[in-house]
Amino acid sequence: DSIISGLGRPEAPATVADGGHGVTGASGAGRRRAWLRALAASVLALASCQDALRSDADAELQRSLDATLAREASSASLSGGPRETRAARSLAPLLADLASRREQLDALGPQASDAGIGLDCGPDLDGAPPREVVLTLQQAIASTVQNNLGVQQARLEEAMSQADIVRAEAVFDAVLFSNGGYRRSNIPQPTLEIGGPGGAGTIPLNPTADQSIWNLQAGVEQKFATGASLLVSTKMQGQEFVDAGDAVSPNPSYLNSVNLTLSQPLLRNFGTDVNLASLRIARNQDRRALQGVRQALLAAVVRTESLYWQVYVARQRLVSSRWLLEAGERVRTLLERRRAYDTSLAQYADAVSKVEDRRAGVIRAERDLQRAVNELKRSMNDPRLPVGGAETVVTVDSPVDQALRYSTADAFATALAQNPLVASALLSIDDSSIGVDVADNGRLPQLDLQASGALYGLAAGVGDSWQQLGDDDYIEWAVGATFRQPIGNRAAEADFRKARLARSRAVILYKSAVQSAVLDVRNAL
Repeated sequence: DSIISGLGRPEAPATVADGGHGVTGASGAGRRRAWLRALAASVLALASCQDALRSDADAELQRSLDATLAREASSASLSGGPRETRAARSLAPLLADLASRREQLDALGPQASDAGIGLDCGPDLDGAPPREVVLTLQQAIASTVQNNLGVQQARLEEAMSQADIVRAEAVFDAVLFSNGGYRRSNIPQPTLEIGGPGGAGTIPLNPTADQSIWNLQAGVEQKFATGASLLVSTKMQGQEFVDAGDAVSPNPSYLNSVNLTLSQPLLRNFGTDVNLASLRIARNQDRRALQGVRQALLAAVVRTESLYWQVYVARQRLVSSRWLLEAGERVRTLLERRRAYDTSLAQYADAVSKVEDRRAGVIRAERDLQRAVNELKRSMNDPRLPVGGAETVVTVDSPVDQALRYSTADAFATALAQNPLVASALLSIDDSSIGVDVADNGRLPQLDLQASGALYGLAAGVGDSWQQLGDDDYIEWAVGATFRQPIGNRAAEADFRKARLARSRAVILYKSAVQSAVLDVRNAL
């Protein structure tokens, strides 16, 4: 169901361990070339999927998409095989040398013992200390996935798009209809005198002018994907004429009929490409909304994780600020006691200035911590942690010191296959291609075929009328066509040109999305 389902991910080249670092074997260069060929083939397979994009877009559009993917994928050949981050490579020797003293070094600072439960975070708005809530990173992410307002909005939009699909499908549902009514008329009419004035008598020229008529009609109307419309109905009509001369027979009478009407466009609005366009666009919109849910989830989870570590860092900085303030106060007190001996006024003033500056640093650290906590609570949207509540978060997880091994080519392939913006851009191309098909069909002349038929029955009784209808004695049928074509056809030609320009714009937006995805990967690495 996904347009990007044809984009695969090749296996990473084989590596062997060498002192904790991954290195390629003897045939690493050849394997990298084979890997890159597989990457290019898998990326270009996106354009060869037998889907709506392939069937609707022309060869020029496909070549443009192929060239974009090939150009961005080929840039991965410059980065070689899997590598480690630069920071990990530079810190590896240092961490190895300090491995035996790591615990001792960590214990020198106050963070290991003071950054947990019981940290003085400063007073809340009501002047009381905030209530502490212990939170793990997994709990924060789980709450975000379940409660984040942006994610909830994206899910509702996806549900709304599913309703649009049902609405588009409902165009082809059968429609049951019925109508009925009663009419009484008595219209004065001239009469014909037999034998002249004073002759044998008079005959009304229109004996049906004084009448009572009631009717009831019911039927089913069905539209088809080819553009055809079929209407089947039955009608029952009763009528009574007020005629003293008994000129109308039978009177009263019942006229029943079964009617069938078929209308089929032959040029404009013919075929499934046009009549299913709204349904296909609605399905694409549903896929686009699903990509919106993925994008909202990714953004919310990334933001929550970033905010969690910001809270972690803010707590560490608050501990450091308080520790520095305490150390500065001890130095200031010591210098104050030695002012009568060997401490100058400048040295004491400098110590006082540093203490006050560090006191301001503590206030800023308290503020930054509470702001980070509030942003984290907003992203989580947990009912137990309202943004306006007087709670502070105690982070119990710590960052992991671990080297990041990456392959630029694999990262590019993953971005092109999984990035929601790239997938949405592809769906926009499909939408614009559908619009080109509809606009192209709109340039054709209107030539509609109409055919109709009916069976009638007329009798003095209702049952006799239905029985006569079944004898097939009274049949009516008709066949006709309607032709219509504007001279110059300028409006349709303008719509077609606009649709092609819209598709070109969609292609440019797709290229921009591909470049943005590749750029994000490079910047992140």
